[in-house]
Amino acid sequence: MRRHMINQLNLKERQWLLKAIIKMVLADTPIVKEEIEELKESILLYAGKEVKNFKEFLSRPEIRLPLRPLSNASYDDAFNILIELARIAAIDCRFVEEEEALLKEILSLLDFDDKAIEKVVNWTKRLAVINEEEQKLKQELKAHFQGIQQQVLVTKS
Repeated sequence: MRRHMINQLNLKERQWLLKAIIKMVLADTPIVKEEIEELKESILLYAGKEVKNFKEFLSRPEIRLPLRPLSNASYDDAFNILIELARIAAIDCRFVEEEEALLKEILSLLDFDDKAIEKVVNWTKRLAVINEEEQKLKQELKAHFQGIQQQVLVTKS
Protein backbone atom coordinates (compact mmCIF):
# COMPACT_ATOMS: atom_id res chain seq x y z
CA MET A 1 0.00 0.00 0.00
CA ARG A 2 2.67 2.47 1.01
CA ARG A 3 4.77 2.04 -2.14
CA HIS A 4 1.63 2.28 -4.27
CA MET A 5 0.65 5.52 -2.54
CA ILE A 6 4.12 6.97 -3.01
CA ASN A 7 4.09 6.14 -6.71
CA GLN A 8 0.90 8.18 -7.11
CA LEU A 9 2.56 11.33 -5.75
CA ASN A 10 4.48 13.64 -8.02
CA LEU A 11 8.08 14.61 -7.20
CA LYS A 12 7.07 17.85 -5.44
CA GLU A 13 4.54 16.01 -3.27
CA ARG A 14 7.05 13.27 -2.41
CA GLN A 15 9.66 15.81 -1.35
CA TRP A 16 7.07 17.69 0.70
CA LEU A 17 5.91 14.50 2.40
CA LEU A 18 9.45 13.40 3.20
CA LYS A 19 10.12 16.74 4.86
CA ALA A 20 6.86 16.43 6.82
CA ILE A 21 7.77 12.88 7.90
CA ILE A 22 11.17 14.05 9.14
CA LYS A 23 9.55 16.85 11.12
CA MET A 24 6.97 14.44 12.57
CA VAL A 25 9.59 11.91 13.69
CA LEU A 26 11.67 14.64 15.30
CA ALA A 27 8.63 16.27 16.97
CA ASP A 28 8.78 14.12 20.09
CA THR A 29 11.56 12.65 22.15
CA PRO A 30 12.86 10.18 22.81
CA ILE A 31 12.86 8.87 19.26
CA VAL A 32 12.19 5.15 19.47
CA LYS A 33 13.53 2.34 17.30
CA GLU A 34 10.31 2.14 15.23
CA GLU A 35 10.54 5.84 14.40
CA ILE A 36 14.18 5.54 13.33
CA GLU A 37 13.33 2.57 11.12
CA GLU A 38 10.38 4.49 9.68
CA LEU A 39 12.57 7.49 9.00
CA LYS A 40 15.23 5.43 7.22
CA GLU A 41 12.61 3.59 5.15
CA SER A 42 10.94 6.88 4.24
CA ILE A 43 14.20 8.45 3.15
CA LEU A 44 14.95 5.44 0.96
CA LEU A 45 11.43 5.39 -0.50
CA TYR A 46 11.12 9.10 -1.11
CA ALA A 47 14.69 10.24 -1.76
CA GLY A 48 16.05 7.12 -3.40
CA LYS A 49 18.51 4.37 -2.67
CA GLU A 50 21.45 6.62 -3.43
CA VAL A 51 21.16 8.07 0.08
CA LYS A 52 23.88 6.31 2.06
CA ASN A 53 24.51 8.72 4.93
CA PHE A 54 21.26 9.45 6.78
CA LYS A 55 22.77 11.99 9.18
CA GLU A 56 24.21 13.95 6.28
CA PHE A 57 20.86 13.83 4.47
CA LEU A 58 19.02 15.07 7.56
CA SER A 59 21.44 17.97 7.98
CA ARG A 60 20.74 19.39 4.51
CA PRO A 61 19.54 23.00 4.74
CA GLU A 62 16.40 22.39 2.66
CA ILE A 63 15.23 19.78 5.17
CA ARG A 64 15.21 22.38 7.95
CA LEU A 65 13.16 24.96 6.03
CA PRO A 66 9.54 25.34 7.14
CA LEU A 67 6.86 23.56 5.14
CA ARG A 68 4.83 25.69 2.78
CA PRO A 69 1.28 24.99 1.58
CA LEU A 70 1.16 22.09 -0.84
CA SER A 71 -0.80 23.61 -3.69
CA ASN A 72 -2.54 21.67 -6.44
CA ALA A 73 -2.56 18.36 -4.52
CA SER A 74 -5.63 16.27 -5.27
CA TYR A 75 -7.92 15.23 -2.43
CA ASP A 76 -6.73 11.61 -2.75
CA ASP A 77 -3.08 12.62 -2.51
CA ALA A 78 -3.75 14.96 0.44
CA PHE A 79 -5.71 12.20 2.18
CA ASN A 80 -2.93 9.64 1.62
CA ILE A 81 -0.38 12.12 2.96
CA LEU A 82 -2.41 12.80 6.10
CA ILE A 83 -2.89 9.07 6.75
CA GLU A 84 0.85 8.49 6.36
CA LEU A 85 1.68 11.31 8.79
CA ALA A 86 -0.94 10.21 11.34
CA ARG A 87 0.42 6.66 11.18
CA ILE A 88 3.94 7.93 11.82
CA ALA A 89 2.80 10.21 14.67
CA ALA A 90 1.20 7.22 16.42
CA ILE A 91 3.85 4.61 15.61
CA ASP A 92 5.45 4.86 19.06
CA CYS A 93 2.05 4.39 20.79
CA ARG A 94 2.10 8.01 21.90
CA PHE A 95 0.64 11.16 20.35
CA VAL A 96 2.16 14.09 22.21
CA GLU A 97 1.29 17.79 22.07
CA GLU A 98 4.18 18.59 19.73
CA GLU A 99 3.01 15.98 17.23
CA GLU A 100 -0.57 17.17 17.50
CA ALA A 101 0.44 20.79 16.86
CA LEU A 102 2.57 19.76 13.90
CA LEU A 103 -0.17 17.53 12.47
CA LYS A 104 -2.65 20.42 12.72
CA GLU A 105 -0.20 22.74 10.96
CA ILE A 106 0.48 20.20 8.22
CA LEU A 107 -3.21 19.52 7.65
CA SER A 108 -3.90 23.22 7.31
CA LEU A 109 -1.07 23.41 4.74
CA LEU A 110 -2.87 20.61 2.87
CA ASP A 111 -5.98 22.86 2.87
CA PHE A 112 -8.14 20.89 5.31
CA ASP A 113 -10.54 22.95 7.43
CA ASP A 114 -10.66 22.99 11.24
CA LYS A 115 -13.45 20.39 11.46
CA ALA A 116 -11.49 17.91 9.33
CA ILE A 117 -8.31 18.61 11.29
CA GLU A 118 -10.02 17.78 14.58
CA LYS A 119 -11.36 14.52 13.13
CA VAL A 120 -7.86 13.50 12.03
CA VAL A 121 -6.36 14.48 15.39
CA ASN A 122 -8.96 12.40 17.26
CA TRP A 123 -8.40 9.46 14.90
CA THR A 124 -4.63 9.70 15.43
CA LYS A 125 -5.11 9.63 19.21
CA ARG A 126 -7.15 6.44 18.87
CA LEU A 127 -4.53 5.01 16.51
CA ALA A 128 -1.82 5.53 19.16
CA VAL A 129 -3.98 3.63 21.68
CA ILE A 130 -4.59 0.82 19.20
CA ASN A 131 -0.85 0.60 18.48
CA GLU A 132 -0.18 0.30 22.21
CA GLU A 133 -2.81 -2.42 22.53
CA GLU A 134 -1.23 -4.23 19.58
CA GLN A 135 2.19 -4.16 21.25
CA LYS A 136 0.73 -5.55 24.47
CA LEU A 137 -1.11 -8.26 22.56
CA LYS A 138 2.06 -9.13 20.68
CA GLN A 139 3.93 -9.64 23.96
CA GLU A 140 1.11 -11.70 25.48
CA LEU A 141 0.84 -13.93 22.42
CA LYS A 142 4.61 -14.32 22.19
CA ALA A 143 4.74 -15.75 25.70
CA HIS A 144 1.87 -18.10 24.87
CA PHE A 145 3.37 -19.13 21.54
CA GLN A 146 6.75 -19.89 23.08
CA GLY A 147 5.06 -22.08 25.68
CA ILE A 148 3.37 -24.14 22.99
CA GLN A 149 6.63 -24.55 21.07
CA GLN A 150 8.41 -25.77 24.21
CA GLN A 151 5.66 -28.31 24.87
CA VAL A 152 6.04 -29.66 21.34
CA LEU A 153 9.81 -29.94 21.78
CA VAL A 154 9.44 -31.78 25.10
CA THR A 155 6.88 -34.16 23.57
CA LYS A 156 9.22 -35.02 20.67
CA SER A 157 12.14 -35.77 23.04
